[in-house]
Amino acid sequence: MKADQKSNRYCSYEQIPLFLDANDIVKVLGLSRSNVYEMMRIESFPALIIGGRKMVRKEKLFAWLENQNDVSHEKNTQNYNPTSSTF
Repeated sequence: MKADQKSNRYCSYEQIPLFLDANDIVKVLGLSRSNVYEMMRIESFPALIIGGRKMVRKEKLFAWLENQNDVSHEKNTQNYNPTSSTF
């Protein structure tokens, strides 16, 4: 269950650990470490503390991300008016 040595990212869902810390999320999502820590501070983020470290189950992470995408899409379409030149 090691990340691809060349890219330092996971190649498949099965390679991703069951519990992820910030470093794993950086590898999975390709985000900067500071963006991951900012994301982990969001109140709705499904983190749990294990041994003093914030962790997230991989299933919960992907479900949360999908929900964030849905919420973002809803916000963008609520303000969209095809007859208006501004939002």
